[in-house]
Amino acid sequence: MLKSKANEKSAAMAALMEEYDQKLSSLRSTFRPGETIQGTVLSIGSQYLVLDINAPFQGILNRDLFNGSDTPLPSEGDTIDVCFMEMQEDGTAYLTLPGANPNAGNQSIEEAYVARQPIEGVFEKEVNGGYEVRMAGERAFCPFSQVALRRPREGAPSPLGTTQTFLIIEYNPRERTLVVSHRALEEREREAKAEKLRATLHEGDVVEGVVTKLMPFGVFVDIGGVEGLIPNAEISWDRSVKPADVLQEGMTVQVCCRRIDWDARRFSFSLKDTQRDPWLDFAASVSVGDKFMGTVVRLMPFGAFVQLKPGVEGLIPISRLGNGRALANASEVLKEGQLLEVRVESVDAEGRRLSLSVVSERVEALQQNVIAVGAELKGIVESVRPFGVFVRLNREKTGLLHAGETGIERGPAQFAQMQRTFAVGSDLTVVVIGLEGDRISLSLPSVTAARDQTRSEEERIRSLIRDAKTKENESGADFGNLGSVFDSLLQ
Repeated sequence: MLKSKANEKSAAMAALMEEYDQKLSSLRSTFRPGETIQGTVLSIGSQYLVLDINAPFQGILNRDLFNGSDTPLPSEGDTIDVCFMEMQEDGTAYLTLPGANPNAGNQSIEEAYVARQPIEGVFEKEVNGGYEVRMAGERAFCPFSQVALRRPREGAPSPLGTTQTFLIIEYNPRERTLVVSHRALEEREREAKAEKLRATLHEGDVVEGVVTKLMPFGVFVDIGGVEGLIPNAEISWDRSVKPADVLQEGMTVQVCCRRIDWDARRFSFSLKDTQRDPWLDFAASVSVGDKFMGTVVRLMPFGAFVQLKPGVEGLIPISRLGNGRALANASEVLKEGQLLEVRVESVDAEGRRLSLSVVSERVEALQQNVIAVGAELKGIVESVRPFGVFVRLNREKTGLLHAGETGIERGPAQFAQMQRTFAVGSDLTVVVIGLEGDRISLSLPSVTAARDQTRSEEERIRSLIRDAKTKENESGADFGNLGSVFDSLLQ
């Protein structure tokens, strides 16, 4: 009984194997190019129909072949006659309709290649070094470098499955070489746009463009046919603004054409020139003596540039820095980014120049007394020179204490002694002894007092001599040598 059941199972298995072998033998493993076969439609896509052709592999049929054909577009499950063309590398059979020109695709490709005309294709899959593109029933290769004029931004969608227009840059049907480029088409279109711009674009024109790239030195903008640079200095009136603060790739902006050089293909743009110049409003409202809080933006050998507001900068000359100490560069006393309170010393609206000075609390505290000969004033030592000491008397005026008025004996060591006695930045009381235009001559109270004492003594002696001579004349007496001495004193 058990043996009988085992025999039945063996017989059933043998029948199944025989049936499977018959099915395998019925599957076609190869087809001849041009052979007409039957296929069952498995699916219908936007570009291709997938067919079961009774083989270990499936076939694809270009949907465009039904356009203008006597054969209507079938439905899924329909069985239709097709013509085998070739096997693709991925093991898919490429099919066409019976009666269709098998070389139609090649003809359209060759015509597009010879005439340098664009032809449409679909990015089908990514391969080594680029993409496989299907066009006119043929497979083409598009290198990564030829996909677009500019490399796609990070995160940009893949072109796979999209339809694009190409130029054929290499074609050899014998070697089955077909290389296409969308970039070449973009470059050709840009050249055509550039020629139109050449006739209409002028320096000073404001045009619309698209930001293509942000670089450390500026921003590139495409205005349709040409690409130009906005240098960092032309991004904003505010020097503290960085390109990434206001711009990003793909953004549409209005730019002003600053410089156009068609021969060198160099174009310079400005973003800030499309905005109102803040200097105009500032110059109309500022007055000499006005005080502002500003930021040091540039340090130079001749002074420091301070930004008072975006687009408005002034210069503190190096002579107004260092408290009278000679400086080689403003960087010795200031740093970029440092906040300062400054005062406007002069304004040149036409020349866009602004002269500034640093506001000193000590100088501000000096009394604004009337400067007149004989006035005793308190000041601050600004600098010491071999010929004298400069003393700040108030916010606007500086006087000179001449070396001869310092009370220090003249000689080789006088200057060194002056430097030790009159330290820069120290307080000093002085007396005004002369005014000549803008020049103010000073002395020390002790020196003027000693001088006054000497003059008083001389005047006393002169008075005595005059009295003695008067008595001599009245009495007629002969004072001899004494009279001679008096005479010598009067000379």
